[in-house]
Amino acid sequence: MTSFGPVAPYYDELMKQVPYRMWVGYYMLLLSQQDVHPKRILDVCCGTGTMCEMLDREGMSMSGLDLAPGMIDVARQKARKKKFDIRYEVMDACSFEMNDTYDAAFSFFDSLNNILEPAGLEMAFERVYAHLRPGGSWIFDLNTAYAFEAQLFDQQDLRQNVKLRYKWQGEWDPEQRIITVNMKFWMGGEEFDEIHRQRAHDVEEVYAMLERVGFTKIRAYHSYTLNPPRYRSDRIHFTAIRPPE
Repeated sequence: MTSFGPVAPYYDELMKQVPYRMWVGYYMLLLSQQDVHPKRILDVCCGTGTMCEMLDREGMSMSGLDLAPGMIDVARQKARKKKFDIRYEVMDACSFEMNDTYDAAFSFFDSLNNILEPAGLEMAFERVYAHLRPGGSWIFDLNTAYAFEAQLFDQQDLRQNVKLRYKWQGEWDPEQRIITVNMKFWMGGEEFDEIHRQRAHDVEEVYAMLERVGFTKIRAYHSYTLNPPRYRSDRIHFTAIRPPE
């Protein structure tokens, strides 16, 4: 079973209650904390492109990449329909090459947790660094081990009056720091399954990776605040800068 495969055409329906506008506002707040004012932004693991569209409306020139072809297909269809000039590419965050540079890059909604090897996460940081102009911003979030221990992936919505019904069950392996989430969906008369796996990357490990790659001014926040992470932070946002030349 693939991740973000069968669910791709229904992803926006699944996410319709997600506060994307708040995410964009928080992203802009973190950029202001860095004193970075980008014009060209790269969305790493962009999904169906909702944040790209919102930032385009804010006057940014947007590009996005994602490993899941189905998600990029939906993003491109939406862009054509709404007449957004956004470049979307099917690429792996660990090895992408856009042949372009950007003032800023971001990855939201725990996308990078899907990279299960620490070496792979560091490779993704290297690729982002290579695509940033000097002084560029890199902002991303990660789910924590606490989120998995607290069974936050055990979710369901089986109401008969919703278009997309689902039931998720997570299995947490504390030794590997990996959660396996078995997902079952019902859409109309169709039933399908997906299996998603995420790794809880250690915060100190993430700092060390960013530093090795060359990033500076690294900060971590309890998500959607400007407060430092705490023991029960289920999500952490990181900010970093590619140093000016």
